[in-house]
Amino acid sequence: MKDVNDNQTADLLPMKRPRGRPRTGAAISGAERQAKYRARQAENTVTVTFNREDVPALKLLLANPNPALDVHQVTLDRLVAALFDAAIEQGR
Repeated sequence: MKDVNDNQTADLLPMKRPRGRPRTGAAISGAERQAKYRARQAENTVTVTFNREDVPALKLLLANPNPALDVHQVTLDRLVAALFDAAIEQGR
């Protein structure tokens, strides 16, 4: 039988652990998680604005690159795809 004034005996007995994964104290909210994701995505892209009258000249330069610049074909293809996708998205 436990003494009413005894506050330490329960500490000596094994206690059952609570269910689930233990808390780390480093949980972040969904908004913070989304902000971190958007910040990481922003590091991978650059936004450039061209005038509409410059788009044909850009298409011509990308179709006929200067060999002295030594730009890889994969890079040119990626730029062409980005430019054409943006032009289609803008309705031109």
